[in-house]
Amino acid sequence: MFWALLILALAIPIFLFFYFKRTDAPILKGKVDLCINYKGDLQLDIYEPTKEVFAKRPVLIYYHGGAWVGGNKITVNNTRFHGAFNTLREKGYTIISPAYTLAKFKVSPFPACIADAIDVITWIEQNANVYNFDTNNVGVLGESAGGHLALMTAYADAEKFTSPHSVSLNYVAAIYPPTDLRKLYTDQKEMRASVKASTASLPTSVQEYFDINQYLFGFDSEQDPIRANEIAQLYSPIHYINKEIPKTLLIHGNKDRVVPISQSIVLKEKMEAMDIPVQFHTLDGVDHAFVNATPAQKDQTQEWIINFVLDQKKE
Repeated sequence: MFWALLILALAIPIFLFFYFKRTDAPILKGKVDLCINYKGDLQLDIYEPTKEVFAKRPVLIYYHGGAWVGGNKITVNNTRFHGAFNTLREKGYTIISPAYTLAKFKVSPFPACIADAIDVITWIEQNANVYNFDTNNVGVLGESAGGHLALMTAYADAEKFTSPHSVSLNYVAAIYPPTDLRKLYTDQKEMRASVKASTASLPTSVQEYFDINQYLFGFDSEQDPIRANEIAQLYSPIHYINKEIPKTLLIHGNKDRVVPISQSIVLKEKMEAMDIPVQFHTLDGVDHAFVNATPAQKDQTQEWIINFVLDQKKE
């Protein structure tokens, strides 16, 4: 047993190294500062510029996905956005990837995960001199649940969830993000029913552990729909749109079965009705997390992100 565990312990980092090498991962480029505490036991990783272009370093914060239940800050190295991050670092940008509070059984991640996402900005403000951050050039990007956090961070008043900061975000990029949690909840009714049916033969105490609502809401939403609706309203970015929000980029696959593209469309339409700038790109035939995306579509997505971020740079 000892030797098996030792071999496994050695095999995992070796596998990760060669995987990252093959995928041209940002973690293997330039200076990377890992596992820096920014709030309690929560940590962030700093991917410093690979070229010094500006007197002060503009910052892009990346919030990982994972349905508010899983995911990890190390996914900044995945093959969906690594090209964009590598290019932006060459252009003088710092990329920051934080961990944030995740759901536990009967313990909702809200509002803690939103507070965490905002508190990363406070940490940047407090440590600007240490890392030479340009606090006049900060933007946020997230995918899936991380896209939701990016939008909430950019749209909502910080003091509604945590201590305020004085940084004005330049932009927000959200990739296949949940924007209306109440609508997302109703759209996923069939999926929840399918999971419930497939676990019906298990003991009730075990069935609960497969109920996503016990994680996201912290209780059985079907037993208390009024309370669930109130929570969904409170934590939905679509209810925080106002004239002061930063420029927004939305990218979504039109075959997304986890977060339907309608989640991005309704946000875009509400912003356009208020004459608020928004860029919206659709990926034809693409499911959640870029499943079924062609190499050309993946490359195009990274170009959209790069161009959008660079266009928002303040002088």
